[in-house]
Amino acid sequence: MQDLQNKIDKIQKNIFSDYRKKTIKSKNLFNKLSKKMPGAVSGSFRYFAPYPFYTKSASKSYIVDIDNNKYLDVFSGNGPLLLGHNHPKLLKEINKNKRYGSLPLNPYLLYECSSLINELVPAAEATRFLNTGTEAVMSAVRIARAYTGKSKIVKFHGHYHGQHDEFLIAIDKSKDLFSYGVPKSSVNKVIVQPFNDINSLEKLFKKDSDIAAVIMDAAMHAGGLWGTTRDYLKALRALTNKYGILLIFDEVITGFRLSSGGAQKYYGITPDLCTFAKAMGAGEKIAAVAGKKEIINILDPSGTNNKYVFQSGTVNDGTSALSSTIAALKIYKNLEKQGKYNSINKKALILKNGLMGIFNDIDLPCQINQVGSMLQIFISPRKIDFFKPDKRFSKIVELFYLALINHNIILSLPTSNHIYLSFMHTNNDIKKILSVSKQVLNHYKFDDLKIDKS
Repeated sequence: MQDLQNKIDKIQKNIFSDYRKKTIKSKNLFNKLSKKMPGAVSGSFRYFAPYPFYTKSASKSYIVDIDNNKYLDVFSGNGPLLLGHNHPKLLKEINKNKRYGSLPLNPYLLYECSSLINELVPAAEATRFLNTGTEAVMSAVRIARAYTGKSKIVKFHGHYHGQHDEFLIAIDKSKDLFSYGVPKSSVNKVIVQPFNDINSLEKLFKKDSDIAAVIMDAAMHAGGLWGTTRDYLKALRALTNKYGILLIFDEVITGFRLSSGGAQKYYGITPDLCTFAKAMGAGEKIAAVAGKKEIINILDPSGTNNKYVFQSGTVNDGTSALSSTIAALKIYKNLEKQGKYNSINKKALILKNGLMGIFNDIDLPCQINQVGSMLQIFISPRKIDFFKPDKRFSKIVELFYLALINHNIILSLPTSNHIYLSFMHTNNDIKKILSVSKQVLNHYKFDDLKIDKS
């Protein structure tokens, strides 16, 4: 293993060297920003070693950095840029509604936007808009607790539900907190369970009558994109109904990516509540909690119910975000009619199979998880799953992503391992990614890292 580590270190040295030569202005900006911002970034996942690059423009499926390097972008803003960068129909809708100003009082746009969500999303009989996925999850959980009169929430290992203290737990197979600064008392009302195990849930439901809701991400993207099945979701829906527990689909990742109506439409299972975020507005800062009218109406401030739940925010109805959402939802609807969701998923499958072949050809045993148009890469000689991961070779995947950046392709950020195709990506883009992947593995001598498949 030490010999392998020495070879990895040598490859890293060469990749880092080329990256530094390519991104001189980004390095200088990083050094200056480091004195003003922690890590010189505005979010933990935006950082990667030796330092991140900084962008100055973007269009369609391309990003240009401050060193004038032009990259094919398959990271897609960590998922929400399904329509690429600066889609003309989004810009047109935003410009058309400039007359409103940034923060008018209750813009008419609310009606068109909520009507489109109601049309596309099976569970969305009623909707409330917010700014972020974290806020949407917080509101959904508060609604569930108020509606049921119960206090506990079930979440699953490997599922991420935003930055609220209550859910920064069990991102992997442990029940560890995800961050310092989170009091253990914050998660006292959260029960962690294994995903895709209906029997363990039924045992829990039988003995605990204080469970308000189950929340889940159908893609299980944070835990490795292990996904789920319709049969499991159907059983989960029946089980939660049986015990009077609300089912919440966190569709911040799956919403409008798996289908125009999210995972619930894709799998044919309707939850009680669901949450959406930036993909809804094709990258604009907007989110929503939606669901059955009887449940969502607990937010009604008119005084007509006795279990009123407070939820508000100064820019919950910002006009640029609402405008972008209106345009995006119309585009998603038309793309689905044209069969483009099937098309993008097929492109992802071609990319998956091509990459696996390229890695396996140089004796780097590769597994790639796929849910719709999303991929994650794992290197391991073992058969792995969520509860049997193999992190020994994760550095190889990180260096592969940075090597691609050196050759003008952002397949993923090195610290992310999330690949998200957009509707802007063409068959030629897939061919280009595969061709360049083969080149970089050869150029940086990844074939020296042969892993014993035993």
